[in-house]
Amino acid sequence: MHAENDTRPPYEQRQWFCRLDEDPAAVVTARALVGTVLAGWDAELVEDAVLVTSELVTNALAHGDAPVTLAVTVRKEPEPTVILEVADASPELPVQELPGEVGHFGLWIAEELARVTIHPTTTGKTVRAEFVLFDQPAAR
Repeated sequence: MHAENDTRPPYEQRQWFCRLDEDPAAVVTARALVGTVLAGWDAELVEDAVLVTSELVTNALAHGDAPVTLAVTVRKEPEPTVILEVADASPELPVQELPGEVGHFGLWIAEELARVTIHPTTTGKTVRAEFVLFDQPAAR
């Protein structure tokens, strides 16, 4: 039970954050962060999350404005959930186009693998990809 004057969230949650627009290897850095954070979780989830990270970060760097950031949130309750949030300073919202011979696969891939939502913010936008697991992560 969550006490009335307890300011902690009612579930365990951890978050990692990095700025990517000043990193020449930004996609590699983002993939490594997600892979490290999710070490020990279901292998398919890790693969999907790393792929979605690549696509969202690539899109933000190519089409967004600095700063570009990645936040990775992991929570265990009410069910194990991984949330990837890629933010940039462009107010232009991504447009889902049909995949073609060259490009336009990023958002489509992300939406196939995760629950994706796009949120305008006062400083630009955030693209959020959420993975909910109904089984506990593998033991480390």
